[in-house]
Amino acid sequence: MPRSAPHKFGFVGLGNMGLPMAHNLEKFLHDEGLPPLTLWNRTASKLPPPSKTLAHAESLEDLAKQCDVVVTSLANDEAARKVYDELFKGAKASPEGTIFVDTSTLYPTTCGELEREAAKIPHTAYLCTPVFGPPPLAKEAKLIIVLSGDTFAKRRVEKFLVPSMGRRVIDVGNNVERAAAFKLCGNGMIASIIELLAEQFTLADQTGVGAELLFEFVKEFLPAPSFLGYGKKILDNNFEGRTGFTSQGGLKDVTHVRNLAQSVGATLPALDAAHRHLVTSIAHGGSDLDWSSMVAGPRLAAGLQPFTGRKDHPRDTGFGARTDDDDGKGGLEPESVGGIKEVQNF
Repeated sequence: MPRSAPHKFGFVGLGNMGLPMAHNLEKFLHDEGLPPLTLWNRTASKLPPPSKTLAHAESLEDLAKQCDVVVTSLANDEAARKVYDELFKGAKASPEGTIFVDTSTLYPTTCGELEREAAKIPHTAYLCTPVFGPPPLAKEAKLIIVLSGDTFAKRRVEKFLVPSMGRRVIDVGNNVERAAAFKLCGNGMIASIIELLAEQFTLADQTGVGAELLFEFVKEFLPAPSFLGYGKKILDNNFEGRTGFTSQGGLKDVTHVRNLAQSVGATLPALDAAHRHLVTSIAHGGSDLDWSSMVAGPRLAAGLQPFTGRKDHPRDTGFGARTDDDDGKGGLEPESVGGIKEVQNF
């Protein structure tokens, strides 16, 4: 690891999460009187223009040569392996060494492999540092940051993580694979919450209770951020992927969680259902939608449209309620939620 205090920082990966995190780190470094943040992104067109607080690296290898600390935010394990292969080449030529802070969500053994490769390079450390929170929280620097790896490397970078990019650090120790598993367990819980909301909101609409009314129960008895945030997305059919976590990314994470469970003989029935319904969402064009679009699975099974919750026929009852227009055309009412006007008698 670097033998002096971190001085020059780099950032790799400017996706939905990486870009706001990089902007916050850029501002923090400027306020601390440190050199500009150096950026690299696979799609160069997404790079913000150079300025007094931002610089561009010509290559990953060049970035690792220049920087004491490199933060990465990468889409998947394959991308991480490719990126770190180049970064490690640069670290070998770095006179002071490099600390790599990987905020990606990866499979535990991938993080273990990267840590072992980093350990072969003098004064170099790999920290598995996944984050919890959607892009809006990343923009507000309110992420929860999970920290793991070499103790001395963690001490050197922690003050640059909070409050610049997050509101709290959870240090899980030296084992980077533990941090990766921790992140997967957390994402598995969130996916299971979305699956629960998807199933029960669909049931509420089909029985005449209405998802809007059931959401009142959620607000009173389950007022946690995931229940409220994803419940509102499903209720409003607001599946904008750029402000959330895409179905494709969700499927990657859920697959990782299921593989992790299988490796230790654990069963995850709720997550198995979420996996099926993410596949359903993607099969119906929801790859770039927020992963709460997994509601497509329960809706289709109930005969509803996957992303609007409406029936095929405009005069059918269901999430898209029938209306009794005088013109007999049976147009849909403007409400996208709670459209059932007739409650079933049981």
